[in-house]
Amino acid sequence: MGAKIFHQLMTPDQARKVLSYKVSKLIKTKLREIQKVSGMIPVEDVYSTEDIPPFDRAEVDGYAINHESITGAEEDTPRELRLIGEVEVGKAPEIEIGKGTTAYISTGSIIPRGADSVVMVEYTTRTKSRVKVFRSISAGENIAHAGSDFFVGEPLIRKGKTVTPEGIALLASSGIGKIRVLEKLRVGIISTGNELLMPGDEIRLGSIYDSNSYYFKSALEGTGIIECSILGRLKDDKKSMKAFIEGNMNRYEALISSGSTSAGFHDLLYQVIEDLGGEMIFHGISIKPGKPTFLASFGESLFVGMPGFPLSAGSVLRYIVIPAILNAYGLVEEVETFASLPFRINSEKGKDLVLPAIIGRSGRAYPIFGDSGSISRLAYADGFLVIKNKKNYYERDEKVPFFPLMNRKRDLLFIGSNDPLIERIIFEASESPVVINAGSWGGVEAIKLGEADVSGVHLLREGEYNSFLIREDDKSDYLIVRGFSRTQGFVSKLDVSRFSEIVGKNLIFINRNKGSGTRDLIDEAIEKELGQNFKKDKIRGYFWEAKSHAAVAKAVQQGRGDVGISIEFYAKILHLKFHKIRDENYDILIQREFYNSNVGKRFLSRLRASSKYARDFPGYKFPENIGEFIS
Repeated sequence: MGAKIFHQLMTPDQARKVLSYKVSKLIKTKLREIQKVSGMIPVEDVYSTEDIPPFDRAEVDGYAINHESITGAEEDTPRELRLIGEVEVGKAPEIEIGKGTTAYISTGSIIPRGADSVVMVEYTTRTKSRVKVFRSISAGENIAHAGSDFFVGEPLIRKGKTVTPEGIALLASSGIGKIRVLEKLRVGIISTGNELLMPGDEIRLGSIYDSNSYYFKSALEGTGIIECSILGRLKDDKKSMKAFIEGNMNRYEALISSGSTSAGFHDLLYQVIEDLGGEMIFHGISIKPGKPTFLASFGESLFVGMPGFPLSAGSVLRYIVIPAILNAYGLVEEVETFASLPFRINSEKGKDLVLPAIIGRSGRAYPIFGDSGSISRLAYADGFLVIKNKKNYYERDEKVPFFPLMNRKRDLLFIGSNDPLIERIIFEASESPVVINAGSWGGVEAIKLGEADVSGVHLLREGEYNSFLIREDDKSDYLIVRGFSRTQGFVSKLDVSRFSEIVGKNLIFINRNKGSGTRDLIDEAIEKELGQNFKKDKIRGYFWEAKSHAAVAKAVQQGRGDVGISIEFYAKILHLKFHKIRDENYDILIQREFYNSNVGKRFLSRLRASSKYARDFPGYKFPENIGEFIS
C-alpha cells in the first residue's frame, strides 16, 4: 500500500463535534455507592429525603429553658432556676420545661417540650438542683431548628454537575447511600515507533524516550471522567500492530495512540485499522501542528490516532480530544475566550495555527515558538492561541481565540536570549520561574511591551553591547543591568577557524535564528571577513537556523553539521574544537517595578554572586560591576 494522501480535511470544530458525538454513544451509567462517586457526573437530580436536622437540636452545651424565665438576668442580678433533669444525645427527652425550671442539654440533643432556647453553660453556675443564670437570651437562641440546613425535596446534587466531597456529605446527611452516575470512559494508551524507549532505559543515538503515553494519561485522567491504562510501545511493524490492536480494541471504550498517523510509507496505523475492518471516520484536521490526526471506529469502540511529536500530539489532545470528551459528558460551556497578541502573526493557509502561549505581565498571550517535537513548550504554556486561517495575518493587540490550560503561579517571567548560566541563576533565585528563549530582540520587545520581568540580551552596535537600548529609550520602564561575559566562536570537530575555510571546503554550517544576538554576530563576522557584497547563501547550510547554542553544538557533535557559532561552554562540555571570535556582554533588561520586588532583589543578588559557578561554566567572565546599572 502506498503513502496516504489527505484529500479532505476536517475543521477543528467539525472534528470536536464528531468525536464528541461518538464518545457520547459509548458512555454508560451505573448505580454506585456514594463513597465511590467523587468527581463523577450524576445522570439525574438527587433530592433530600429528610429534613436536616430532622429535629430541633441544641447547638451548644448548656441548659434548655423558656427564655422568659431569665429575662433581665445580669452579672450582678442572676436568675435562679430549678434543675429537673438532663437531655442525652440520641435519646428523646421525657421531661417538659416550664417557667422557672431547666434541664442540662448536650450539643446535638433534642430540644425538650416547653424549651425555646439554650443558655450556654459558660453563663451559669450550678449547685445540686439549682442553676444560676447570669445573662438573658432571646427565644430560639442556640437552637438549630428542623429543616434549617435543608428540607425534604430540596435538591442536593444536580444532574450533569461534578459530584464534590461536599455533595457527598449532603447525600450522606440525607441518608442517601447510592446514586446513578455516568461511568468514566475507559481508555487504552499506545505509543508507536521503533525509536521509542521507556523512561529508565539507557539512551542511544537515534532513540527518544516515550513521553506521550505518560502525558496522555495524566492529562486525560486530570479531567476526572477518564480512566486510562498505558498499554505499551509498538514497533513500526504491521503484523505486531495488527495483533496488538485486535487484542485490545474491545477491552476499552477507546484506544488513543501517538505516532504512525501521517502520510509516509512507514506510517502504518491507518492501514492496520482498515485491514481489521475498522471504519475511518476522518483522517486529517486542518490545524498545525496535528494535521494527520484520525478517528476510526471498531463497532462500539473508538480509535483516536494522533501524531508522534509531543507538541503536535499535545496540541490535538488539549484542543480537540479533551474538549470533545468533556462536551460528551456535558461539562463544557460554549464560552470562547480571547487574548490579545503581542506582535503580528501570519496565519497558515488552509489550517488553524495552534500555538502554546503564556500570558505575559500585560495580559497579552505571548506565543512560545519552537518545533513540533518540543515538550517544554507544553510544560510552560498557560494555554493555546488559535490563529484562524480567515485572513493572512493578525496584528499586534488584535484579539484571537485562546484556550486556557491552567492558571500558573509565576514569580519571575524571563523572555530573552538563551543562556545556561542565566537559567541557573533564575532557578536559584525564584520558586516558580518561567523561562522563554526568544532571542535578544524577542526579549527587548517583550520587555518594552511589559510582558516579561527580565530579559537577557547581547546586541552589538558600533562596537558596543546593549547600552544603545537605553540611549534610544531613556524614559523607559526598564533598566539595563551589567551581566557577565561569555566567549563566542567556531565549534567544530575539524578545527575550523574562518568562514573562508567553510566556503572553500564546502562544509555544512549551522546558523542561528533571526532575532538572536548570535545571528547578528555571525552576519557581522561574515561581512568583516568576506566583504559586505558576499552572498551569504554560498555558505552551505546558511539557512539552517538552530534556536540555541546547545542545538548548534549538538548538531556538530552528532555529525549533522560540520561547524557553527556557539559559546565556549558547549564546546568544552561536548569536547569540540573551539576558535574564539570575541567576548560578548550578556546583560540584563529588568522592569523597574520588578527590580524593587523581593524576587527581583533576590535575582540580582544571585547574579552578583554568579562567579561561584566559574568552574562549572568555562568560557564565562564575571566583571567587577556585575549587577550594576549600565547608564
